Amino acid sequence: MKRIIESYKRKLAAEEGWVLKRGAQLRIALCYPNVYSIGMANLGFQAMYEIFNNIPEVSCERGFLPDDASSARSGKGSGYDQALANRPTPAGMPVWGPRSRASDTRPLDEMCEYERTRTPLLSLESQTKLRDFDVIAFSISFETDYVNLARMLQMSGVPVWAKDRTRHDPLIVMGGAASFLNPEPIAEFTDIIGVGEGEILGPKLIDVLLENESKEDTLLQLARQGRGFYVPSLYHVSYKDDGTVEAYTATEEGVPVSVGRAVSAESPKEGSLRRAIRRGQKDIVAQLKRDEVFAPSTTIWAPQAEMGDRFLIEISRGCSQGCRFCWAGYNYWPPRVVPARDILAKAAEWRGKTDKIGLVSTAVCDHPEISEILQGLRAMDYRISVSSLRLDQISEELLDALVESRDQQIAVAPETGSDRLRRVINKNLTNDEIVDICGAVFDRGMLTVKLYMMVGLPTETDEDLAEMITLVERIKDRMLKAGKRFGRAGKIIPSLNGLVPKPNTPFQWEAICDEKELKRRLKWVSKNLARIPNVEVRTMSARIAHEQALFSSGDRRIARVIEATARLKGDLQAALRETQVDPAFHTSRRRSYDEVLPWEIVNSGLSREFMQQEDERAHDARSTAPCPSVNQCTRCGVCPTTWLGEAPAALVQLQAYATHPAAKAALLI
Repeated sequence: MKRIIESYKRKLAAEEGWVLKRGAQLRIALCYPNVYSIGMANLGFQAMYEIFNNIPEVSCERGFLPDDASSARSGKGSGYDQALANRPTPAGMPVWGPRSRASDTRPLDEMCEYERTRTPLLSLESQTKLRDFDVIAFSISFETDYVNLARMLQMSGVPVWAKDRTRHDPLIVMGGAASFLNPEPIAEFTDIIGVGEGEILGPKLIDVLLENESKEDTLLQLARQGRGFYVPSLYHVSYKDDGTVEAYTATEEGVPVSVGRAVSAESPKEGSLRRAIRRGQKDIVAQLKRDEVFAPSTTIWAPQAEMGDRFLIEISRGCSQGCRFCWAGYNYWPPRVVPARDILAKAAEWRGKTDKIGLVSTAVCDHPEISEILQGLRAMDYRISVSSLRLDQISEELLDALVESRDQQIAVAPETGSDRLRRVINKNLTNDEIVDICGAVFDRGMLTVKLYMMVGLPTETDEDLAEMITLVERIKDRMLKAGKRFGRAGKIIPSLNGLVPKPNTPFQWEAICDEKELKRRLKWVSKNLARIPNVEVRTMSARIAHEQALFSSGDRRIARVIEATARLKGDLQAALRETQVDPAFHTSRRRSYDEVLPWEIVNSGLSREFMQQEDERAHDARSTAPCPSVNQCTRCGVCPTTWLGEAPAALVQLQAYATHPAAKAALLI
């Protein structure tokens, strides 16, 4: 144990801004189910740490999967690339750029030391056993971390199954994007699942925990909120003879049939603010921006984290475009923004620590005040980076800012080389437009571009795959043409990923492409791209895509697979043999529109009719206009159920962190 404690203290010594509060009424271990360098790059995780520790009665410490000699166990290379969460990257491959040297230096194989000494998992700040906390709260961004979550419970000495825990065990809470996208695969591990956004769920959770003495009363009060908190133990799941879900039945009076999603309502809707600015309606603009908006951002300066040399801040949430494969776009509707005023204020506070800033968003250039943001950051001499860019929204002003920041690489997402397939996925760009946009990037001296592309899309043919090769060749030729003026050549980096159909998107009924067929397509595209000069191909495996599909679209029965995989040190195939679960049932069949979907226990606010219509339009290669906050309403149904302006009184959201009295009164050490 001594060597583990020394390793943890070295991490703390390299950080600034961490908190250790003694004698608090409620102790929370906030855990990220991956290694330290990945977890500390996740803005949601850092935001919840700030929120919990700003409440006077709460002490929050961090927990991570122990570092080992083989880097991260997840299929994700970075914690803050929610804009790309629908495009899983190969293990260890960062989204923003090369891994920093500090994060590759591991003086101790912590996992090996934990296993050798049989030490229960410890918190980072005080090196306290996680099982001694009142609450263990997991922040989960990616389904691939479900196995890590089970592994951390096993290492903590806390029973993995909720039914096996007693009042002497910590309360197990799950939150984060993956947990409310489809909570069922981890439902039987958890006491409470947060359904929605943490800045409003966190304070409400604390209030209820402090009000109730018994676990039973706490769970029942949270479940009866109607939105925001899913308590799996209060629902019975029945199945039909064919193995599909028949129904969810609440076991206590007052528990809702499905759990509504709670969203942050203080952030102005992107389209409303854009419209008011365009029309010169200064009074409306001022009203929309009247409240201080909580913007998740770097709270703890952690140089050993992925991209730990820069200040990260979320500038907007959701995307108006409605790409049919993108769960981040749909599940954060309606699109909302953090006002430029609040972004620049936080940036000014951090300028003394770093001259690098990362703007995190699903659609950076959709921000109505992006020009003001860029001008303000450039005036502070910040070197600006972005998580990724939508090709149709790259502005000259942003490109100039990136050039000033001496960025040599930009990441964009054409998704496919086929104009027809882009209509299938509702991405309304042509190959000619993509080449022209990349040309504008190259003409500014940024000669390396990373292309996120997918294989296995609905209705895809070999002719569509061939068009991908042609598009990359055209982009390469345009790069070489620009490179002659600069006296150097750049590089095209296609990142090929298999489509994983996600819950709560129009593709939720689709089957993933057969593993052998997906492997064939990926291999064919990769081989042909690799023959092109100045092209460096990165390809995920078909096997990893199918693993992600299983954890994305499974029901409660997948929990047995996750537990066994964790116990068997990550051997999924052995776990499937042990549990006798057929993965194809959950991943490789087209679901009917009449089927009860496991994730429908959570109500995202999007109507089934809208989602079905979008799936049907995809198969007809028909596009749909962007979010109604910009154009005529597409009647998805989300605004009346998740936005204060039109919501019935019974559905009004919980109060957000930014206006929570206890949070405002507290001091962050």
